[in-house]
Amino acid sequence: MSALNRLSAALADRYRIERELGAGGMATVYLAFDIKHDRRVALKVLKPELAAVLGADRFVVEIKTTAALQHPHILPLFDSGEADGFLFYVMPFIDGETLRSKLDRETQLGVDESVKIATNVADALDYAHRHGVIHRDIKPENILLHEGRPMVADFGIALAVSAAAGGRMTETGLSLGTPHYMSPEQATAEKEISARSDIYSLASVLYEMLAGQPPHTGGSAQQIIMKIITEEPADVTSLRKSVPSNVAAAIARALEKLPADRFESAQEFAHALLDKHFTGTGTLAASAVRDGPWKNRFYAAVAIAVLASVAAVTQVTGPRASADPPAMHLRLPLQPGDRLAAPEGDNLRNADRPSRTAFTFTPDGRALVYSGVRNGRQMLFLRPLAGEVASPIAGTEGGESPFFSPDGTSLGFWAAGRLRRVSLDGGPATDIAVTPRIAGASWSDDDRIVVGVREIGLIIHSVTSAAAPDTLIRAAAGLPQWLPGGNAIVFTSDRRLDNNTAQIEAVELSSGNRTVLIAEGEDARYVSTGHLVFGRDGAMMAVRFNVDRLEVIGSPIVVIDDVMQARNGMNTGVRTGAMQVAISPHGQLAWVTGGVTPDRVATVAWLDRQGRRTPVPTIGAGAFFMARLSPDERQFALFEFGRPPRMVVVDRARQSSQTLPGPETPFILWTPDSRRLVYTGAVRDSAALVA
Repeated sequence: MSALNRLSAALADRYRIERELGAGGMATVYLAFDIKHDRRVALKVLKPELAAVLGADRFVVEIKTTAALQHPHILPLFDSGEADGFLFYVMPFIDGETLRSKLDRETQLGVDESVKIATNVADALDYAHRHGVIHRDIKPENILLHEGRPMVADFGIALAVSAAAGGRMTETGLSLGTPHYMSPEQATAEKEISARSDIYSLASVLYEMLAGQPPHTGGSAQQIIMKIITEEPADVTSLRKSVPSNVAAAIARALEKLPADRFESAQEFAHALLDKHFTGTGTLAASAVRDGPWKNRFYAAVAIAVLASVAAVTQVTGPRASADPPAMHLRLPLQPGDRLAAPEGDNLRNADRPSRTAFTFTPDGRALVYSGVRNGRQMLFLRPLAGEVASPIAGTEGGESPFFSPDGTSLGFWAAGRLRRVSLDGGPATDIAVTPRIAGASWSDDDRIVVGVREIGLIIHSVTSAAAPDTLIRAAAGLPQWLPGGNAIVFTSDRRLDNNTAQIEAVELSSGNRTVLIAEGEDARYVSTGHLVFGRDGAMMAVRFNVDRLEVIGSPIVVIDDVMQARNGMNTGVRTGAMQVAISPHGQLAWVTGGVTPDRVATVAWLDRQGRRTPVPTIGAGAFFMARLSPDERQFALFEFGRPPRMVVVDRARQSSQTLPGPETPFILWTPDSRRLVYTGAVRDSAALVA
């Protein structure tokens, strides 16, 4: 059954769907007939990938806030809910057109008409803001024109979606806001969005009504957002001389980069548009995002949220003479059905051998290569930043830990016990070396590849000479990176198991000397500005670094406070591992948010056939897997990761438990008589536990 047929069947007792009206970034809109109230309505159904993240209960709770809004220029909310997995909301069907349709047809509107539309919308915004609701997505598509009267649609829907997602919007690959009308704080992904963001967006819409184009234009969303952050828009009178000076001044003030420099309320903006004596505060000034001393040394031009979780890309070039850097954020979703390969391995046996990251930049910074899964098949994919389609790379089946040669001609990766290379221009993949699963790899300027193998250490392979012997640096180490010059490597050391942390070291190849650089941290990367960036407890840190003396200078500071780090093991070993971060030679920085991946800690409970849940009091929380109920249902066994691993057998009737020496894997079976356990080729007699 098609999705539309399922939806129609689920809502058959309430709405009769007639036809699709259109689709947007978050929802598909249908013309429907409200059976109970005998009226036509607009039925909006959230995209499936968005609904999967939100959940029905939270969405319905959050959307109730918008249902209370009653204003002549706000399209009311009739209904909302969930039906057969679909999240929907219902609004009146307006037999008119959107402001977007009108602008597409006429390009520019009359000055008086434009100001009237803007002041009416500003009145609606002011009312909503006073009731604690911010629209967050003001654009011509969300302004309906009914008999000359503007109606703001989807009021608060963006807020409801964001709140219901609980900060997980990035999992959907969808973004809130349209690039042409985003405020700078939306473009830089500020956590707190105020009413002044709506004022900026409305001013952008008014600018387009008068000038025939938005304040900032470009060939791509990245270019548009970069201009929103870094460039001043042209004075609207330079594009249309008939615009009154007070209107131009009001628009200029509403388009200020800093929210504090805009109007305090939408009502003030409306008054300025109607006050012929309003002069504003002068010319627009480009503002910067101040993010601390380390970030101030970089010019940030582009940031893109990446892949299935969170992510963003920030262009970082050299130091800038004066202004602090802004940043730009876009989303780069995966194709439907695709997913990012788990950075810490897709099975329990390999979960303590994390790859460096699941993705990397091409050397020109124009695309990402990532390890993904499509139709159940893992391989490497190429995803241009400016495109929408990710293409599989031939010969990379099972590939993970992608990394490029410095000249960009070869892509290295690990697959099926082999370190391999392939060209993006085509041709077969070839083997470099046979190696256990690696934990990070780096390619030097002189064609050597260093890989981390946690059971062995750092292994250096020569790419150009098959006869050259491999170099082994014995260390409980992983996540290596060459330093400039090729005579030293930074890596993560597992030495500090006493307090469950890892440390960052450097090894000088000529002498073999090892130096502890950072006492608590993982996955260090050297960047050309003279810093080491590294992970610590789900944040990306940075510290100045003298690469010649292998010496850290000063104290590290937080650059990004929410970066996914793959955990190295099952409550054992070092606490965190690879940052899900990629840095291109041109300075683009891509990361996935999500913090440290949680421990596999579980509490054990008995769930009966009526759905009642009863905690098991005899064992506490732990890294439990593979619970197995005995055939007579009197006992159950669980595998618990630990040092050493153990088997826990619980007698339900006696409310007692007993531990047995654990197997190496969690795969266990009961014999049919419920008296013995079979695992790892051994049979364990459990008769003592049976009455």
